[in-house]
Amino acid sequence: MSVTSSRLSSVSSILKGPGIRAKIINQANRVQFKLPKNLKDILLSFESGTSHKQYENLVCTIRDSEIRESELIDLLTETHACISLLGPSHRLFIEALLTLNWTTRSLQVTTIYKGFLEDLVSAHNYHAKLIIDKLVDRFKSEEDDNTTEWEFSKSKNQDLQTLRHVHDVLRMLMKIIPMATDVLLQSLVANYPYWRLNTQRHEIYIYALLQILEYAPHLRSDILSLIINRLIVLDVYAPRSEIDECEDDEDMEESDDAAQIIFALDEVQGDAIKNEKQKEIRKMKHPVAHTLDVCMEQVLAYIYNCCHNQGILNWESLKSLYHDVLKMFEQIILPTHASQHVQFIMFYICSFKPTVSEAFVNWLWQKVSDPNVAPVIRQSSVSYIASLLARATFIQLEMIKTTLLKMSMWIHSYISSQDSLECANSDVRVHGVFYTVCQAMFYVIAFRHKHLVETRKNLLFLQSLNLTKIIACRLNPLKVCQSAVVRNFAAVTRTYQLAYCYTIIEHNARSNLPVVQSTNRVTLWLDTFFPFDPYILLRSGSRFTSIYMVYQGSVSDEESTLTTCRDDNDDDDFMDETSIPLSSSCNHMDVFSYGTSPGFLQL
Repeated sequence: MSVTSSRLSSVSSILKGPGIRAKIINQANRVQFKLPKNLKDILLSFESGTSHKQYENLVCTIRDSEIRESELIDLLTETHACISLLGPSHRLFIEALLTLNWTTRSLQVTTIYKGFLEDLVSAHNYHAKLIIDKLVDRFKSEEDDNTTEWEFSKSKNQDLQTLRHVHDVLRMLMKIIPMATDVLLQSLVANYPYWRLNTQRHEIYIYALLQILEYAPHLRSDILSLIINRLIVLDVYAPRSEIDECEDDEDMEESDDAAQIIFALDEVQGDAIKNEKQKEIRKMKHPVAHTLDVCMEQVLAYIYNCCHNQGILNWESLKSLYHDVLKMFEQIILPTHASQHVQFIMFYICSFKPTVSEAFVNWLWQKVSDPNVAPVIRQSSVSYIASLLARATFIQLEMIKTTLLKMSMWIHSYISSQDSLECANSDVRVHGVFYTVCQAMFYVIAFRHKHLVETRKNLLFLQSLNLTKIIACRLNPLKVCQSAVVRNFAAVTRTYQLAYCYTIIEHNARSNLPVVQSTNRVTLWLDTFFPFDPYILLRSGSRFTSIYMVYQGSVSDEESTLTTCRDDNDDDDFMDETSIPLSSSCNHMDVFSYGTSPGFLQL
């Protein structure tokens, strides 16, 4: 073997060693940082236009090199001495300094860096926006991938350390620069994660936003509005039908098996193992729904902590938060039709004190009874009233009766105004608010009938509503309202002899039969929904278990008859119309389901 060949083989054998080739490549691409001795001259030469080469090399070196702690300290110290020179023309140099990984360094480095930023913005407000944008950009995990959940990731401590340093600088900027607040809000909006990004990005970003409120409480309305706006987007892109498809039978069986394992482990090894296993199970399989679930839990936790001090309710804090969230509800949630979970933020706040829930219902009713409000908002408002009264366990019976009385008086007044006309408008859309109020009233009576007939006094109250006149008026609400609600309402009113609806229902059914060569057939449609239908997100849903009412079925004296008419596996059936013939001898009150929400089409 020649000398040349032996040398080639030896070099080849070395390069074949594990990791040697990669190490050599990395060393070749790594830029070694060396602090220039004439930093001030470089800055002056660039600003005067006499020399650009050294300045550009300096910027590239800072941006691309691996700077050791001692070198970074020297660089910051030297740069700090030249702060008066760092005007708008040195934006590239400042941007390079802001890209440095300083939040994970030693306490000495982070302290010097924060001091440098403070003096920089004090001398040159021009750089405030750039600094704030770069700081907000750090509101993301160092391990930003699609497989890691930030709450349980190994990088959480490092992320929290980064956030602490970032918030220290933001707090400082808001004290010394008046315009920093507006710039910060603009940056928070611009950098909010896109809805398709993984749960980790959303979770840590919302966590960082809520931390800002600790030192800038005056931004609460703006930041909560931003969060709710983006949660609405997630909610719309996670429809109930898609979530149900993801929770297939096989997955549900796995969850049941896991729950049995938890129960067994709890008996042997205690609550600690149970809690850890529950964390593993309580995860939505729909990716967007899981992101929404995690974010909703963060927001609900913030709301609770904001209104409670060591578990004791603070009335002033609750009142202030309620008014802030009410504005967001009016501007964002109320006009949104397809949301299913975000509106439960208001449901949760109302559960803290009856005074709040009463104020919320009264506020909604003002919307309903105001003719100057857009009809779609009036319809949405009355749907919120009906759903809250039906579903909230914290709503007192007197409040339900008071609201039903208001609805009844409004309905009778509307009927009287139409009866006074020689020819009422037959277009259903003209009377949309009337039909929605009727449906809300029917829905509440059918859903809460057990509480409304417990005493003779309450039964007399229902009789005083004069339901017979409502269902028999020429506007014929039983024909337009959801058949799901109508059937349940009819069953309740017949049982307690409040009204008899079945004759009208059967007449409406006959009049809706198709007629050959008929051109006058009218399609009746009422677009409404029940916004507080069952909350199906797993993790955040645990907060509503004790304050949410599930439909309780029929009256007790007919339970034996109704057993043959219902599916015992349906915990909360509002209506399964296909299983209820019109002339069935079974009572229909116990078949409540949210399957027909948010709308229906009856021909």
